[in-house]
Formats: sequence, structure tokens, C-alpha cells
Amino acid sequence: MKILITDDDANLRRGIVAFLQKEGYEIISAGDGKSALDAAQQTRFDLIISDVQMPGLNGLELLDNLRKQNIQTPFIVITAFATVEDAVKAMQMGADDYVTKPLNLQELKMKIDKIQRSLQLQDENKKLKDKLRRIEYPEIVGVSKAIYEVRAMIQKVAADKDVSVMIYGASGTGKEVVAKNVHLNSARRDNPFVAINCAALPDELLESELFGYEKGAFTGAVNTKEGLFQTADGGTLFLDEVGEMSQRLQAKLLRVLEDYTIQPLGSTKQKKIDVRVIGASNKKLIDLVKANCFREDLYYRLHVVEINLPLLKERREDIPLLINHFLQDEGGSKLITFSAKAVSLLQHYSWPGNVRELQNMVRMLQVIYPAQEITDEIIPDVIIRDVDTMQHDWGELFDNNDFQSAQKQAIEIFERKFLEFHLRKNDGNITKTAENINLSRVSLYKKIKQYDLTLVTERKA
Repeated sequence: MKILITDDDANLRRGIVAFLQKEGYEIISAGDGKSALDAAQQTRFDLIISDVQMPGLNGLELLDNLRKQNIQTPFIVITAFATVEDAVKAMQMGADDYVTKPLNLQELKMKIDKIQRSLQLQDENKKLKDKLRRIEYPEIVGVSKAIYEVRAMIQKVAADKDVSVMIYGASGTGKEVVAKNVHLNSARRDNPFVAINCAALPDELLESELFGYEKGAFTGAVNTKEGLFQTADGGTLFLDEVGEMSQRLQAKLLRVLEDYTIQPLGSTKQKKIDVRVIGASNKKLIDLVKANCFREDLYYRLHVVEINLPLLKERREDIPLLINHFLQDEGGSKLITFSAKAVSLLQHYSWPGNVRELQNMVRMLQVIYPAQEITDEIIPDVIIRDVDTMQHDWGELFDNNDFQSAQKQAIEIFERKFLEFHLRKNDGNITKTAENINLSRVSLYKKIKQYDLTLVTERKA
């Protein structure tokens, strides 16, 4: 703790300095208020202790000058008992505490310790708030050209707080992270950011969540509920997978984007709102328009500016940075490290789950191998098999086998890659994967067992 001591009484000043230095504090001293002001302007102190009665610039004037210059360093005044009203005035001006003469050094130390504990608490609170903010608004990590272009587009879009935005990207590429960064860098940053997945809710439930409802609007509506458009008023509403919204809800969303009013279910009154809408989809809305799945008029309202996110395999140079970022987020005593070979292996993996898959893998390794170095031998087999397939020496396969043997091995390599890709795309949902690839569940189960793909699935019905 660095403390500035100011007193025109040289003997008293030397006594205070000697005592506090013995207690382990770093001390700078000044013999008058002007010297103390100069020192405080040039050096950051954790605490200033000043006598009130000094020639020239006195203690109260020193405090007044510091506060006018927005130097908010904690301040303790020293005053004679007969002039304790000066201490009261100092406290009104922003001083943190006072001590009276004759000076009790132990009392002074107690007051210093109290301020030090307060500073430590403030520092801990700031670190906690910073950590919570990083969780709420994760930063976009990377040095690749693709990520540089994404960050540049975010800054441009954020400059206009009202323009509607569409974010395109595959699952796990960070669409919501980008939406949060648009919000954080805009004039709406101090108002709510509200997100909803339009594909996760049935049509009727999604409608009531977005627009709210009045008491008695439908069976079970026992209370009035505010919709997410109202919750996000003044801020940003993020509609993830907006392309999955029904045609009926698309019409209601269009009305909102036309006049920025909403009408809760069961209400006859319209409510004005001030919301920026950001949509996200893993499919281009223009393709959905051509397929008659999305309203063209809504497309032009929603798709004013677009941001396209790259796959993780398209920005492999960012993988080491992302690993370090996720390790810092985890922190604590379980911190792990990755060997150069392990990182190289991860850079050659196809990452069908993109950044989310990488983050989950880092968390998994953090739990299973605390405080260890992750070598290439520890990396999960599913990644190693994928890299082996990607880097497969086809010349060796062709050279050392007849046609039928080479064909059989090549088919196995294809099947493993194909099934793993679609299982990851569907978050391990076997039923959905079987439907998407036109394969029976029984056949798919057999293939999963044959190629040992159980790590990819979550055994979902």
C-alpha cells in the first residue's frame, strides 16, 4: 500500500513515516500542501494522510483541489482536538476519516487498515463484475482474417442502434456471442439484451413469450405476463433460428418491425416499444424465401445488414488462442496446459461442432485431467480418428490392397465420417439423425456400435 504523508511539522512527519514504514507500508512524504498536490498529480497513491493546519495550501484546500481534479484517493485528515470542526468539514468534502492530535499511531494504523480492507473489497468486487461481464458478453477471440472482418462489421453495425441485423452461421460458431457484442458496442448497451430460440418452443408458446398476454387471455393465463419485446424495451431482442418461425408469427413480427408496436394476447391496446431486433439462422433467409418458407416482406425488414460467421475449421489459426481463452475462463487450481503436438492435432480436426465443441472439450479435459499437461496421447479418440481420416494416406491404401479390400476400407472411412458429421450436427439425437440421412434407427444403432461413435451421441430418443 502506497501512502502520501503531508505535514509541515517535520518531527511529527518523520515519526509517522518511521512508524508506518516499520509496519510495511510504502511511504512518500511532503512538507506542505502544494508539494503533496504535485506528488498526487504525478503518482498514484492508495491513501493520503494530511494535516489540516498548514501554511500555504492547507489540508482542506488540498482535498478540495484533488476532488476537483477527479483524484478520488482515500483521504485521512489530522486535526487538533480543538479544531475538530475542520475534520467534520473535511468529511463533508469527501475525506474518508480523521485522527486528532496528540496523534495515537496505533489508532492511525487501525484507520489505515480499515481503508485498506475497503480498497481490497472494491478491487475484488471489480474483478467479480469484470468476470461476470465476460460471462455475459464473451469476447470474440481470434486473429484470422475472417474474425477480423466479423469484428469490423460489428463496429459498423453497432454505430447505428436501430438497424436490424441477420447473423448467419452453423451451429456452435457463436451467433449469440456476436449479437451480444453488437449490443455491448451500441448506444443500447445499458439496457437489456434478451435472447430466445425460436426453434425451441411450440408456436403458441413462442407467441406468448414474445408478445406477452393479459390475465384470462387463454386457459392457464391466471396473471398478466410481460412479453420479451417489452422486457427488451430500450435494448436488443435476439431471435435465434428466426427462420423456424411459423408464417403466422412471421406476420406479427413484420407488424412490429413496421411500426414498433406490440399487442399482448387478450389485449385491445397496443404498446409502443423501442427495440433493435437481431436475427440468427444457420440457413440463408433468401433461400427460405425462395422455398416459400419465409415471408419476403419480412426478409427485407429483418435482413438490412448481414454478418456471416466462419466455421472453426476455416480459422484454424485461431484455435490456440481459443484454447488459452477457455483455460483463462476456467481458471482456478485445475488449470491445464496443452503440448505443442496436442494443439497441432486439434488444429487439424474438422470441428463439426465449431467453437462450442472446442470449448466443451477444454472443459471436459479440465475436469478429467486437472493440473496436467494435455498431450496428443490424451486427446479423445474421436478427434484422433477424424484427423487420421483427414490425413489418410490413400496411396498406401491403394498400393497395399486389391480393389475389393481398398473399396471396403474406403467405404468404412466414408461411413464413419458421414455418420459422425450428422450425429454432431444433430447434437447426438439418433432419431433425428436417422430421419435426416434416410436410415432406420436400427441400422444407425448398428453403425454407431460398429464405428464406436457412442462418444458422439447422447442417447437421445
